[in-house]
Amino acid sequence: MSIDDIVDRELPRIEKLLENQKSGFFAGLSRSTPAVSVITLFVFLFQIRSIPEKLATQSLDSSIAVQQKSLAQSVQLVVIDDADYLALFSGSSPLNPSVFSQLLMAIAAAKPRALVVDIDTSASSFAVMEVPSVPTVWAMDGEERTNGKFAELRPLGGRQLPPRAIAALALVPNDDREIVRGYRRTYELEDGSVIASPGYAVSRLLTSPSSQSLMHFRNERFLDFRYRFMTSKASAVLADSKYPLWKDISIFKDQVVVIGGTYRAARDRHATPAGLLYGSQIVAQEAESEIDGTSIPSAGRWLTGLLMVLGGLVTVAIYRWSNLRLAFLLSLLLIPFLSIVSNWILFHRLAAWGAMVPLVSAVIVVELYAKASLYLDFYKKISALRFSRNFDPEASSD
Repeated sequence: MSIDDIVDRELPRIEKLLENQKSGFFAGLSRSTPAVSVITLFVFLFQIRSIPEKLATQSLDSSIAVQQKSLAQSVQLVVIDDADYLALFSGSSPLNPSVFSQLLMAIAAAKPRALVVDIDTSASSFAVMEVPSVPTVWAMDGEERTNGKFAELRPLGGRQLPPRAIAALALVPNDDREIVRGYRRTYELEDGSVIASPGYAVSRLLTSPSSQSLMHFRNERFLDFRYRFMTSKASAVLADSKYPLWKDISIFKDQVVVIGGTYRAARDRHATPAGLLYGSQIVAQEAESEIDGTSIPSAGRWLTGLLMVLGGLVTVAIYRWSNLRLAFLLSLLLIPFLSIVSNWILFHRLAAWGAMVPLVSAVIVVELYAKASLYLDFYKKISALRFSRNFDPEASSD
């Protein structure tokens, strides 16, 4: 058999072997050193800079901006706006305890499931204020100390809370862009005790939990701001409560009612992915999301890193054991698929899809470059072999 016959027979087989890249797992992995290096570097840098969480929140922001709001089924909102602040409370702070008590009693007469009072009642004038007997969460302000614990301003002038009432720390944590994206379920006070946020507190109040610890896995929660609320003015509530059928036909019956201020003097407006919202509106979102179970847990760093490594290795495997054209098509499908699946595992939301995209894209680029280099080197050798065969004097004499 001549050299020409051998070359003609072996070239197609070698080309097919190169195309399929069939070999053992570790042998295939060893040829993917650049891609594995990229995976390691990306995961390390991403985890240091918390990039997966940032990318996920950016994609979540986009979904929040376009999503259709759903009407809250469990929470109603009562607000004291600028007009009510002037007409009912003479434009002075702290609010008049007597008038504020009338408002609370009017809401309580409608038989709500619970009240959430998102109004500062720490002033001593509230110490003797008459309060309703319905389950009530009294929100209070607090200041973070250097040790990460919080000093609170006790509600109702610091007096002992009545039965079926609990205090909650109403803070709106901002991210590094001064945007409120969520809340914390619990905070640790200076005395070592743990206190809940208003939304988490009212959900526990309704479910009558046992005396178990308030400390909760994945304490940091994101909101998707999916809810819109039936909102009533304080003056309208006081006027409507005078009708005999108020307690039977009120929209507050069997609902959680959040009471808060939207008057400018309260300085309680915050930037969120859903636009500027008042503190009471954010508390209402927290309460409804806790009751419905729609709040979004923060992602664990170890799980995030593991999913990124697995996603990168899956992409590498496709390029190692598939032909180039099929691998490229599959990898394009992998970008959305891996991103959505990983973020469903991390955040329980399909919307937070952004975290995996840069890593998978980088691995695809590296694999395409490695394949291109390999093919270029192979065809250079094949061309040289064919050139030498064409000009071989002995081959020509045959």
